[in-house]
Amino acid sequence: MSKILSYGGGIGSTALLLYKKDEIDEAVFVNHGGDYPHTYEYVKYISQKVFPITIIKPAVEGFDNLYDYLMAKRIIPSIRYRWCTYKFKILPIKRYIAERYQEATVLIGYTYDERHRVRDYKIKGISFEYPFIEDRITREQAIEIIRENGVKLPKKSACFFCPFVKKHELFRLKYEYPHLYHKLKKLHENCMRQDLTIDFEQYDKQKTLLEVDAE
Repeated sequence: MSKILSYGGGIGSTALLLYKKDEIDEAVFVNHGGDYPHTYEYVKYISQKVFPITIIKPAVEGFDNLYDYLMAKRIIPSIRYRWCTYKFKILPIKRYIAERYQEATVLIGYTYDERHRVRDYKIKGISFEYPFIEDRITREQAIEIIRENGVKLPKKSACFFCPFVKKHELFRLKYEYPHLYHKLKKLHENCMRQDLTIDFEQYDKQKTLLEVDAE
């Protein structure tokens, strides 16, 4: 059965690409439009230096961009229900596999520290494997795998509007990518649920983006 790496441009998936390079038939990156600019630059770097990355676009209710979808629906990603990952990353890969392979094993780069992130997705024609969890490889060990292969380390890979953002990451976004910070504010202002908040890992108590911005 073909093995497809779900590549996200971060530490885990980059290390797994190097760790299982000889077993991987294809590495697929879903460009849903919500990643940081540095992630898109890093995907290009890996594709040129390490392994060719196939870039695909999602198609969700007529949208190929997660941010545009959120604005149109007047919602923000949920802390409790990670539907955005499923709709804009898992399902596009599922469709791609159905068209190209019919069935395959998808490799996910969660490290042993992230084993709590595993979800029991039951998708016809697709099985999921988590090699780093099976081999008990931690994030620090994954970083060493990247360094040992002479590949530069990626910055954190995530959506710039992720509800799991840490407070210091929010302020870094504000100063490094002010245009994206402005888009994030517009997203929250547009949301029909004004009580929805960013978690900040339970920093004091949950606060809205605008409350944090005013501090």
